[in-house]
Amino acid sequence: MNKYILIFLFVVSIVNSQDIKESIKTQQITVSKSYAPELTNINKIRSVISINDLLRSDKVTVTYNLIEIPVASTFKPNKASPLTLKRNFVDESSFNSHFDLGIGNTGQLNLDFSSHMIIDRSQGVGLDIINTNYGDVNLTQISSDESLFVFGLDHILSSQKMEIVHKIFLNQHSVNYYGIYHDSSKLSDPLLFEKIISIQERNSINLLSNWKFYNSFLKGALLNVKFLNDSSDSKEEMIDFKTDMLIPVFRMNLLLVPKVSYVNTFFNEDYFNRQKIKSFYTKFETSIQLSSIEDKLKYQVGGTINYILKQSSILTPEISISPKIMISYGLNGSKFQSYLILNGGVEINNYSVLSNSNPYVAPTLNLIPTQNLYIGRIGFKSSFDSGLDLNVGSHFKKQLNAPLFKRYAYDPSISNQGYRLANSYGLVYDEISQYGFFGEASINFGKENFFKISLWQFNYDLDKVSHPWNLPNFEGRVTLDLKIADKLRINLLTRHIGERPSAYRRVFLNQAPENSPTELKILSPISQIKAEINYRLAPKWQTYLRSQFNIGSSISQWDSYVLNQKLLLVGMRYSFDLTF
Repeated sequence: MNKYILIFLFVVSIVNSQDIKESIKTQQITVSKSYAPELTNINKIRSVISINDLLRSDKVTVTYNLIEIPVASTFKPNKASPLTLKRNFVDESSFNSHFDLGIGNTGQLNLDFSSHMIIDRSQGVGLDIINTNYGDVNLTQISSDESLFVFGLDHILSSQKMEIVHKIFLNQHSVNYYGIYHDSSKLSDPLLFEKIISIQERNSINLLSNWKFYNSFLKGALLNVKFLNDSSDSKEEMIDFKTDMLIPVFRMNLLLVPKVSYVNTFFNEDYFNRQKIKSFYTKFETSIQLSSIEDKLKYQVGGTINYILKQSSILTPEISISPKIMISYGLNGSKFQSYLILNGGVEINNYSVLSNSNPYVAPTLNLIPTQNLYIGRIGFKSSFDSGLDLNVGSHFKKQLNAPLFKRYAYDPSISNQGYRLANSYGLVYDEISQYGFFGEASINFGKENFFKISLWQFNYDLDKVSHPWNLPNFEGRVTLDLKIADKLRINLLTRHIGERPSAYRRVFLNQAPENSPTELKILSPISQIKAEINYRLAPKWQTYLRSQFNIGSSISQWDSYVLNQKLLLVGMRYSFDLTF
């Protein structure tokens, strides 16, 4: 209720600010440095935060990396989230504040307020409030509602010597464990569902401080602090701090990037033995590279040293060294350039990232760091005068203790925990080699028109685990941004993922979950098409129609978590200038 009161108060303040009759004063603004802050550029894409969305990934990849809120990036499809693509660009209408209201089928509701104001020549402040109800899926045995609330503040300070960005985000995500097997008579008892608490609410606060320095060997510093808790009394603390230093050495540059990471995670109970789980890791990492980009042969050659200062598991070596290489050959401005990229290091797995990749994980995870022996790509890029860009090559990766999402078995001893109905996921770890081919093509035509297609193919070799659980054999993506007229824009985003092996666990009433056998189930390919028609009625008013279609013989990214086939949302955006 508090979040709705907060939204109401801001809407009231917006209306009052528009009623003040005041002439606009002329003020001289001196631009000392060119920069593009993430939250203050109001004409950039406003992404709906779709927690389980197939279309959230900026890169076609099967790793579980997350771009921090409000732009998230996992590849999972959402059951009921619409698509927000680009606002119309109108040169004569640049406002510092926007308010969106959208209503759709299946109970969708989207409220979005953003305001980014300039204080003086060097400072700006921003505010973002997003409240989204993704609706529900029809005919599920238990509730399938999902919602998200985000409150964000940012402050930017810029001068001729530096740029400083501070941000704080409060995030509340609510999701239900509704993916129950439909073919099990044992999981169809209404009396059982009356006792079950299926909702899982994850709350987090994220603090970021990003410093960029000009004309100095110290190029930047970043501090990222995050705290998370959920409905099952799980808790997680994360701290990352790094600096970027660039030192000239003859005709080359020496790049040093020291980084300290700390993760401390607590779960109230293990899935099987009901014991408390505590995972803690502290890592010191230093990347060292020599670089030169002046000649035909351009390179960044070096490595990364990882030192685990403190850990709750002994499966990760205390000290490890991995490559960090980028080599490219071709003249500057050449139409053809070959390249090799090779990286590695230790990645500390955490609850925050994993639950955003798969919101149906149970709060019972045993977290172990993943050692990336190498992650690489080799290929070539080609550019043509017509605006066509090509990127074709091969990708490869080898990881130790790589996490896979595997479905838990039914727990007959449940009392009210909604994730013990054979509908949640845990982690299994293995040594995984991944390789395949990729191709990307993009073309810019006209001033604001863009088309891109990406295709990635995957093969997997595993050591102990029988199958690469829930990893696809193919991924493809098509993006189209088309400006029809000054007031009309159409955006299209399509994503396809191929077959994935999933662990099917039969339901036995009197069998311990650790003894439940695993059967292979191949999940069929799934495609998702999102489109938006955006029309500006007047300088301050903009309307949009968003649609989403999930297509496949079995419309489910995660086994039994069925998605809505057709989603529609109609909305209106009001833009205005808000001043102190």
